[in-house]
Amino acid sequence: MKIGTSLGISPREPISHSVEVVKTAESLGFDGAYFTDVQLAMKDCFSAMTLSAVQTSKIRLGTGVTNPITRHPSVLACQFSALKELSDGRAVLGIGTGWTGVFPIGLKPASIKVMEDSVTAIRQLCEGREVAGGEHGEPYRMNVAQGPIPIFVAANQPRILQMCGRVADGVILMGGANEAFTQWQIDLVRQGAESVGRDFADIELHLWAAIGINEDLEKSREDVSHWAASQAETFHKWKVLPDFLLPFEEDFARAGSAYNREHHLSSRAAHKNVVSDEFIDFVALTGDGKSCLEQIRQLEKLGLHGMTLSFRAGAGGRRARMEEIAEHIISQL
Repeated sequence: MKIGTSLGISPREPISHSVEVVKTAESLGFDGAYFTDVQLAMKDCFSAMTLSAVQTSKIRLGTGVTNPITRHPSVLACQFSALKELSDGRAVLGIGTGWTGVFPIGLKPASIKVMEDSVTAIRQLCEGREVAGGEHGEPYRMNVAQGPIPIFVAANQPRILQMCGRVADGVILMGGANEAFTQWQIDLVRQGAESVGRDFADIELHLWAAIGINEDLEKSREDVSHWAASQAETFHKWKVLPDFLLPFEEDFARAGSAYNREHHLSSRAAHKNVVSDEFIDFVALTGDGKSCLEQIRQLEKLGLHGMTLSFRAGAGGRRARMEEIAEHIISQL
C-alpha cells in the first residue's frame, strides 16, 4: 500500500515552503506528493512541482488534480513532459472534470466525452503520436514528447468511473474512506475495463481521503471538517445518490448552500461547520493512530494500491502531521 500526501498552496504560504514540505514527505517515506490546481484560490501548482522535481529524487510528483478546461490537453502534455524530464520519470498527471477551477470563472466542468478524449489526446501527444485536430483544425503532434506519462483520473460517479476503466492508467477514487463507497466505485471501474476487453489488473486504484490523527475524537473531526464539507458540496450536485449516501442528504444540502469556493479546502472556511459528525466519520479517517490504521487496513483489502492523505497543518505545521502519519501509518504498512 503506497501512501501519498495532498497539498494545496494557500495564499499565505510561500511556494518555497511547499517544496520543503515535499522534501520532508520524501524523507519520511511518502510515495507521492500531489498538488491542487485551483487557480483563483491557491498558488500555482506547476511552479511548486518544478522546484520539487529538482530538489527531490524518489517521491512521485503530480497534480491532485488539474483539468482539461482551464488547461488544454496539449498544454498539459507539454507541461508534464517537462516535469517528467526534470524529475527523471516521477511525474503523474492527475486530472478531473474541474469543479473548483471552472465554476468560479463561469465555465462548466468537462463532460465525460471531453475527459475521455483529453486523456487519449494527452497520451498520444506524450508518446509522440499525431492527434486529430478540432472541428476546424488540422492534425498535430508535440515535438517535445518524452514518452508515456501515467494519467490518473479523479472520479466518484458511475459514468466517469466506467470511463476510467476504459482509458485511465490509474483512478483517483474521490468520495470517502468508507468500505461500501469504495467497493461501489471499484466495481464501476471494473465494469468499464471489461466493456472494452481491458485487463482490470492493469489499472492502479488510489483512494484520496482526509486524515486527522488525534486521541481526542472531536479534535480529530475538526481537523478534517473542511475536507468533509468539500465532499458534501460535491454530493449535493449528484442527480441520484447511492443508498449509502442517502442518510446524509441534509449534510449535502447545507454544504451546497454554504460552500464558498474562494475558501476551497481552507481550514479557516466557515462552511466546514455545516457537516455532521456522522458524515465526517463516514467520509474521513478519524480517531487515534490505531483507529486510522485499522480503517486503512480494511480499505486495503478491497484491492487498493495506495491512499493519498489530506490533512490540516495544525500545531507544529505540516511536518508534525506528516511525522504522525509516518509513525502510525507508513511504518506499520
